[in-house]
Amino acid sequence: MDDAILIRRFKETGDRAAFETLLAQYEDKVFRFGLRMCGQREDAEDVLQDTFVSAFRYLKDFRGDASFLSWLLKIASSACIKKRRLRKNEPRTHVPLDEVEPAYPVTTAPDAVSLSPDAMVLSAEEQLRIQIALCSIPPAYREVVILRDIEGLSVKETSEVMAISQGAVKVRLHRARAMLLAALEQAELPDGKGALPATLSPECRQRLRKLLPGD
Repeated sequence: MDDAILIRRFKETGDRAAFETLLAQYEDKVFRFGLRMCGQREDAEDVLQDTFVSAFRYLKDFRGDASFLSWLLKIASSACIKKRRLRKNEPRTHVPLDEVEPAYPVTTAPDAVSLSPDAMVLSAEEQLRIQIALCSIPPAYREVVILRDIEGLSVKETSEVMAISQGAVKVRLHRARAMLLAALEQAELPDGKGALPATLSPECRQRLRKLLPGD
């Protein structure tokens, strides 16, 4: 069913079934975003839960200026930042990574989008190598690659999610592709690692629905 219809139904009548339909349509995308940003299933599940609990509470304020997916990913992005700040080995302040110069020339960046694991048929090893490379580059650069090259958001939608200008998206993406390309060349697979989880576990789906406010 069309997102706009479901959102209107939820906003006008509080129809929980409409929201759960939206949840079912987008929970795997939000989970994979969290997984790629955080690198760990447990953190990705926490991000997913925080995102949809917030979405349930604040969907009444959604105006439809952006796509519903980009609105969700903006919430998820904030949840990822909060999670990083809570880690003992991470800085408590968010550094503006536009001020950080890449360690290698940006001219090495690919001219076309060619690193998306969703755009190609990749082996489990290749998917895992991309995830390891993603986690090795700074979060703000990681995020712009995920949003543009993996999730396929437009420059405008990406700028809205990341709260930066469209020009900054283009500059950051150019640098990020260079970083990711270099990281891919150096990524080493740890022993005993398999494919990335493609979808949520049934247990997490059930737990998420229990976390939503009551009828």
